[in-house]
Amino acid sequence: MAVGTSASEKRGIALKVPKVDMDKCTQCNYCSMICPHAAVRPFLFTHDDIDNAPASLKGETRKAQGGGALDNYDFRVQVSPLDCTGCELCVRICPADALSFVSVDEAIETQSENWEYCASLPNHGAEMDRTTVKGSQFQQPLLEFSGACEGCGETPYVKMLTQLFGER
Repeated sequence: MAVGTSASEKRGIALKVPKVDMDKCTQCNYCSMICPHAAVRPFLFTHDDIDNAPASLKGETRKAQGGGALDNYDFRVQVSPLDCTGCELCVRICPADALSFVSVDEAIETQSENWEYCASLPNHGAEMDRTTVKGSQFQQPLLEFSGACEGCGETPYVKMLTQLFGER
């Protein structure tokens, strides 16, 4: 995307993309785990991160659940509206019905800035046990936005392997 491109000039690849209702989200991270292109990701925020966040992101985080090291963080699942393929896997796996579809134009207008901010934050994945579903999804995926189709399942498996064993 060219520098200075407005949100109205950006185009995603899906017609509809998921929107997260953080009031319903149970913080299980299943949506992130199943996303074949790492377009749905959980993020942990410090108080400073939230203070510096775009206005559209403020109020959209929730206290991180899990105790211990997470007591100092807030949580949010963020979708990349420009990279989501619209495959529906995240919406179907969510046990709390916290994801629903909106038009890509609406998502780009309301969520692109949030995605860019979240992706620029320091990764706090070391605070979590990477051998759990929830903890593994806080690890930086080393395979993101692959050009492979989501149907065969190879992309989410390789993405997960990079989250579990990436530095090795």
